[in-house]
Parts: sequence; C-alpha cells; structure tokens
Amino acid sequence: MRILPLLFLAISPALSKLVVDYQAARGDDPSVMGYLNLEAKRGERVLEHRPDLYIKKGKDPKGVACAHFHRKKGNIRAEYHALNKVTKKNKTYTIRYEFSLGQVQQSLMVWQMKEYLTNNPTDGGANVPLALKISKDKLQLQYQPAWGVPREVLWETTAKTNTKYRADIVMRTGSPGWVQFSWNGKAQKLGKSQKIKYPAITFPGRSDPKFGAYGGAEIDIDTYVYRAQIDEK
Repeated sequence: MRILPLLFLAISPALSKLVVDYQAARGDDPSVMGYLNLEAKRGERVLEHRPDLYIKKGKDPKGVACAHFHRKKGNIRAEYHALNKVTKKNKTYTIRYEFSLGQVQQSLMVWQMKEYLTNNPTDGGANVPLALKISKDKLQLQYQPAWGVPREVLWETTAKTNTKYRADIVMRTGSPGWVQFSWNGKAQKLGKSQKIKYPAITFPGRSDPKFGAYGGAEIDIDTYVYRAQIDEK
C-alpha cells in the first residue's frame, strides 16, 4: 500500500505547509530543526554547545554532510525540540527523518513525540506516546498509550552503525489519533494487528517532536542527521 503523504513533493501547498525543513546537503544550520535541548546529567540543562555535548554542522564518518549530535559518556541529551508549543491537535503531521547511528546502544532514543501537559499519574497521559528507540540490537517504533502502561513495539529492525536510514512517520494528532510508518521508502505494518494505519493516542495534551539522541548515557554517543522535515495538514 502506497502512503501518498510520504511523498513530500506530491503534497499540494494549498492543503499543507512545510513547518520544519532541515537539509544538510544544502548547507542548512542544524538550528532550523527547532529549539536546542542539551542536558548533561539528568536535570542539568546546558545552554550552549561544548566539546563534550553539542549539535553542529559536520560530516559523518563517510564524509557526508550532516548535523552531528555528540554526547560524551554520562551526558543524557542532545536534541532539537521541533514545533515547541506549536504542535496542534487534530492535524496530520508527516515527518521525513534521515539519519545514521554511530553506536547501537540500549535505550538510545533518536526520535520521540514528547508529551508535556498530561504526563503524570493524575492526568494519565503517556510521557512519550511514540519513539524510535533502541532495545538491545533492535531499533523499534514504540508506542505508549497512557501513563504507567508498558510500551508496545509496533515495528522493529536490526540496528546497524554507519548506515543511512530514512524513516517517514505520518500521524494524526489526537486522543485517539493514528500513526503510519515507512522505512527506507516502504510502508510497514504495525503492531500485533499488522495495520498500516495504527490507532494511537498521539497527542494526550500537548506533544511535540524531538530529533537527536536521548538516553543510553553509559557510552559516548554520536548520531548523524541528514534531513528532518515536518509537513502540517
């Protein structure tokens, strides 16, 4: 099944708009992805790039232009927070994300849809409704429907270093909403039900997308981002 919204050039400008557009190949500064979010130890926010924790324009180990996300061991977060406080409910967001991994590390999250309003026991919203996260040697699309509920693995593949990947995530923000996922240009069936369009609570209260590297702080981490685009419809 072909998911038409994954083809960015095919989307009519009258129906949608590109709200994030980072492309390393044309020389974009990584900051166009959003709000800089660096964290050393948990709770220790870092306001500026430093040698052990940064996101900068660079090249991957193969010499390809990219945004280089770097964290020395012990640092927990190097991310760009896209659409900070402006992601909307009842919208369809198409995310094109091209990246590679310098390391395959347990609990490393390279993309997340982070909840900021209802992520507590009282309101019951999931802390991270959707994420691309490594578990052992697998890169997984994980879904958490509510606070305190175990994450569901919707899809997974064996993760490899120094391999360029393309992930396309199409989601309808809502409670419920839905998610569609394509890997390297091929639509994937999700969850135990093996659905192309998977029903999901993607927006419990206020959720925003984040790109980069979070968690897995036991070793040095490098991730490389070549493209990050978000279309809103």
